[in-house]
Amino acid sequence: MKSYDVIIIGGGPAAIVTGITIRKFFTDKSVLMIKEEADGLVPCGIPYVFHLLGNDAEKNRMGPKPFVDLGGEVLVNTVVRVDKDKKEVTLESGEQFIYDKLVFATGSTPVVPSFIPGYDLQNVYYVKKSFQYIQELAAKVSSLKNIVIVGGGFIGAEVAEQLAGAKANVTLIESEPLCFSRAFSPQLSAIATEALKDSGVNVLTSTMVKEITGENGSVRQVHTADGKKIDTDAVIFSIGYRANTQLAKETGLELNRYGDIHVDNYGRTTVKDISACGDCAQAFGFLTGRSDVIKLASTATAEARTLGHNIFGVRIKKCIFGTLGVFSTEINGVAMAAAGANEKNAAEAGVNLVTATFSSPDRHPGSLPGVANLTVKLYASPVDGSILGGEAWGSKSAGEIINIISMAIQKSITVFELISFQVGTHPLLTASPVVNPIIRAAEELVHQISYS
Repeated sequence: MKSYDVIIIGGGPAAIVTGITIRKFFTDKSVLMIKEEADGLVPCGIPYVFHLLGNDAEKNRMGPKPFVDLGGEVLVNTVVRVDKDKKEVTLESGEQFIYDKLVFATGSTPVVPSFIPGYDLQNVYYVKKSFQYIQELAAKVSSLKNIVIVGGGFIGAEVAEQLAGAKANVTLIESEPLCFSRAFSPQLSAIATEALKDSGVNVLTSTMVKEITGENGSVRQVHTADGKKIDTDAVIFSIGYRANTQLAKETGLELNRYGDIHVDNYGRTTVKDISACGDCAQAFGFLTGRSDVIKLASTATAEARTLGHNIFGVRIKKCIFGTLGVFSTEINGVAMAAAGANEKNAAEAGVNLVTATFSSPDRHPGSLPGVANLTVKLYASPVDGSILGGEAWGSKSAGEIINIISMAIQKSITVFELISFQVGTHPLLTASPVVNPIIRAAEELVHQISYS
């Protein structure tokens, strides 16, 4: 029976980055990745398969080549059993392997609303992180005229925008008063919802799906709780993801209340020599220290690097203090991004905030062609001025601006430090140093904290 220093179960971003990190920094260690599908997808790129990428999942393909190039091995199969005492994995094919260290990176699966009658009719779909499934789904919906999307988070809204761009009649149903409300502040959620409407999507907020009805086994109408009946050729549910942890549970790993694998700050489970990272593993909110349900590829890869560096003993301490939740999207040409705390999630956590907003052109002078307005909103502690959250919207630079804010949050930078933030500027690339929106928003917060 062949043995490996590390066996990784899974083939998504967390698995790939874990494998790359181990092979890069522990070149003498043998690493086997076992994944269920030969081809993978860039998770955040899935919505764009439906229009921008021409209904072709091939253009959104993701594979483990960087891991293989570093000497890692890949096997396409399914792990059906893990014996934690014998340190042995058994595959669907009957093959067995011995491990020294085992990593669960089994990802997540879409939430299936079995409580809604008609959820299992033909032409009711889900946004699965499966290359073959998405390839087939893109082909099927490309010829359909009327489509209902259920769920107004990032994936649901982005799929809706893309299908509308492909000239389908798209209705999006969201139970909350605004789309994106779990990630954005009420202000930015309102902006994002309007941008979605402007893209041609019929958006129904504060609306619940009561029932899906069909003819000859195939969907025909979506019935809402307030009495609407929407004719449709297909329904795509995007109402969240759950950790794929059935195998972990059968192995005897401890799960938290959300069904995620319980891990410490280094990705170690409660079973010796077994670790986990990515969507299948527990995440902790940076504001509360409690379990969180944020499932992002960016979070998964950060966890994977931490795990990879520390799998043979802690080498890099204090890697992750909690999941910030760094989000970004673009809807109908409006870029939007957020990190950390906002009015809504801070209130839920009992955290006090002060906030300030500043807008300026993203290049200077503002008369340059192609200039767009960029707005930055900062959230800080009213006691010590530490940055706790931020949002940016308008120009495409919002995506990188939020990464600066994310680093400020992680390093506990204060608004007092931000006002002396030294930035490089150029008329064609950045906002004017006189009206840099991060610095000017920080200045406003200094005024609120120090002079109010």
